[in-house]
Amino acid sequence: MDRIQFLKSLRQYGIENTVPNISDVNAKLLIDLIKVSNTKNMLEIWTANWFSAINFWIELEKVGGKLLTIDFSPKSHEEAKVNVSKVWLDDTISLILWNALDEIPKLIDNSYDFIFIDGMMRRSKDFLELSLPKLKKWWIIIIDDVIKFKEKMVWLREYMLENNIEYNVLPIDIDDWVMMIVK
Repeated sequence: MDRIQFLKSLRQYGIENTVPNISDVNAKLLIDLIKVSNTKNMLEIWTANWFSAINFWIELEKVGGKLLTIDFSPKSHEEAKVNVSKVWLDDTISLILWNALDEIPKLIDNSYDFIFIDGMMRRSKDFLELSLPKLKKWWIIIIDDVIKFKEKMVWLREYMLENNIEYNVLPIDIDDWVMMIVK
């Protein structure tokens, strides 16, 4: 099965099994951002069953890019390993199964062009704060579900204000808006 067909089947599986994957519209936005920013090194914090990671990788592999995902769920991790092997990406996408709050500090500073934060929304501020030193000179951060889970993200907004971090909130889906921070 080719990757595009596999993604369609993975999308359907996610819908039928309430897997919290990103929407197709959100995936399209993120893929377009990867393209126009010429992203070479991307970090994804939480990935469900790797629907998003495979979408990202299809674009990243065109430029020899790298993708690292960090997920805390053993179930997601096992699904991801199976799904990635089905589209021959075992050696090209890295997955860390552990708490991102513990793993992000271990990553090399000034390494990432693009970071996508999509999980454990009440910890978004912590993910952002830990991720900032890991970014290169020019970068993009997207934080998902900032409207849907705004009550869980109060600390994120406070952190942004306290640190004068400019951002945009983009209405991607009816209840699935994203925050974009660009430097």
